[in-house]
Amino acid sequence: MQNLLSKAILAFFILVLVVSSAWGTKKISKAPNFSAPDLEGKKVELKTLLNDGPVLISFWATYCKPCIKELDQLQKFYPEYKKKGFEMLAVNVDGPRSVSRVKSKVKGLRWKFPVLFDTNKDLYRKYHVLGIPHTVLIDQKGNIRYTHTTYRSGDEKVIKEKIDKLFDEQKEVSKEKEGKESEK
Repeated sequence: MQNLLSKAILAFFILVLVVSSAWGTKKISKAPNFSAPDLEGKKVELKTLLNDGPVLISFWATYCKPCIKELDQLQKFYPEYKKKGFEMLAVNVDGPRSVSRVKSKVKGLRWKFPVLFDTNKDLYRKYHVLGIPHTVLIDQKGNIRYTHTTYRSGDEKVIKEKIDKLFDEQKEVSKEKEGKESEK
């Protein structure tokens, strides 16, 4: 019994060590570039969108109620950020059998952001998506700055804060560049 307790305590401390070291590191990874068709069949490429500003990708499906709730909430502030160069992509992962419902669903929901198709789940795998909804925020340099899986009411506020932080960082970089150029 005591041996089992000792092993449990040791396992707990190892777990704490692993988790705390994972939280302590801020590894920034590059977002894989991709090109995918939108609702009209036009190819949309991530690299091109990043020229204008940050991009948020939300993986979703027509049968996923939390996905639709999240995208409805994000739609509320999308126009405000779009004016600043931000783009949001709703990447649909419905399979070939249900993909025919996507256009009518999006039209009924009146979403204004681009909706892309990923029927073979190539992007799903590239971005290591384990479940939906899955949200990825990418800064203008192509770095993944935030990821989140699932949706609960209020998550959209966190996403909005993360986007605001990216815009604040861009302003600081612009100010620094202006200061260096005025010194010349």
